[in-house]
Amino acid sequence: PMGSVFHVRFGSKRGQVYVPGDISEEGSNGERSKEAGEGLETTSKRDWHGGMHEEGKGMRVFEEVPWHAIVLQEDVCQELESSPDGLSTAEAESRLDTHGYNRLKPQKGRTLFQKVWEQLNNILIYVLVVAGIVSGVLQEWAEMGLIFFVVIVNCTIGVVQEGKAEKAANSLQAMLSSTATVLRDGTKVNIDAEYVVPGDVIFLKSGDRVPADCRLLEVTNVEVQESVITGESSAVKKHVQPSPLDAALGDRKCMAYSATTVVSGKAVAIVCSTGEDAEIGRISTIVGALEREKPNIVVQLDIIGKWVSVIVIVLAVASFFIFKFGPADASLKDSFNNSVAIAVSVIPEGLPAVIAIALSMGVTAMAAKNAIIRQLSCVETLGSLTVICSDKTGTLTKNEMTVVEVRTCEEKAELEGVGFHGSGSIHMCSGESFSEEQMEQFERVIRIGVLCNDSSISIMQDEHGNELGWQHSGSSTEGALLFA
Repeated sequence: PMGSVFHVRFGSKRGQVYVPGDISEEGSNGERSKEAGEGLETTSKRDWHGGMHEEGKGMRVFEEVPWHAIVLQEDVCQELESSPDGLSTAEAESRLDTHGYNRLKPQKGRTLFQKVWEQLNNILIYVLVVAGIVSGVLQEWAEMGLIFFVVIVNCTIGVVQEGKAEKAANSLQAMLSSTATVLRDGTKVNIDAEYVVPGDVIFLKSGDRVPADCRLLEVTNVEVQESVITGESSAVKKHVQPSPLDAALGDRKCMAYSATTVVSGKAVAIVCSTGEDAEIGRISTIVGALEREKPNIVVQLDIIGKWVSVIVIVLAVASFFIFKFGPADASLKDSFNNSVAIAVSVIPEGLPAVIAIALSMGVTAMAAKNAIIRQLSCVETLGSLTVICSDKTGTLTKNEMTVVEVRTCEEKAELEGVGFHGSGSIHMCSGESFSEEQMEQFERVIRIGVLCNDSSISIMQDEHGNELGWQHSGSSTEGALLFA
């Protein structure tokens, strides 16, 4: 019947669909209807996945309702063919075969040969290589060595910078949770997060990283840090009520998304999407599909290279004919050698080296002002900028807080150190040294902050056991108390 909600499957897509009513071809450009009693507004142009044609009635459009807009939790569980009691082990294994592991596919990297070729595939480099070969034929070994040294240095710098750029896309994998607490066969178990499947019931608590996109079923004072998804630094308070159909990602308060962090409270949720189907997976796909545009300086160098090539060829041909058929009446060999010498002398073989050195000096100068530049070619672009629009958290700030002062009823002390680091010191604001009683009072205050705390800190290590720095999970304010 018209205005009803059905549970259907369109290929691999699952979710409620709402049938707004009969929509004729003439009225399908923006005709709206509402589901009675629920206030869900839909349009015939929004995310429709299929439909059926009834003679005399036009097209009836099916629209998928996203997880955050499904009104009843029972309907969410029904769509996922699950229940608040979770999945059985056998069912979870079956779904793992269907949906795949809960992890991001590694971005397809380029081989070293492809990276090297990309650096050499430049008209100016072609000219330099030809000039080097000709210099070798003329047995001008010093000039040939200088030319090829410039080419090798230029290529090496480019390959190294490209490698750093690729690491940015692969770093998204490190944001995913490593473990998850799920309900299997009616029992709580801890499993690797990559084995989480749609329909799993998971348990979240303060400090946990959400293992997959999920709809919240039960919440107790839950706040989630979603800056990795939305860019907003403030934690979002969650609830279980459904969100509007057209709610933005940051306004879907009944959802928790993969790679975000629970900073307070605890919750029970049911997994809706995993791996590449999760929001973090879509971000990874977009990052991997970005096409690299040539910086302005590279475009200008290509133009210079083309003009240099034309000038070199014209001069070489003209000088050959002048030496051969002009007043000098030189031999064929002398005419060729002279024309090649003139052509080589015109080629600016030192230009790439000079540009690389100038850009390196620019990077060094910017680093002295605490501005880190990943690609050398970006230095030139910065010279023409007037306004930089940047997200604050993670770019201008680190979402880290610091305890700077501790007070008791009688005294106060200052703490030195910035951010989440394991170094710093404490001293009395009055400049006096601590007495044993004063030190005990300050330690008691800090101990209270540590014990009344849901955050955690740990030291990160690489695969060889080398320390990489401190890692924090939970609220930034509580993290500052731990580092104090």
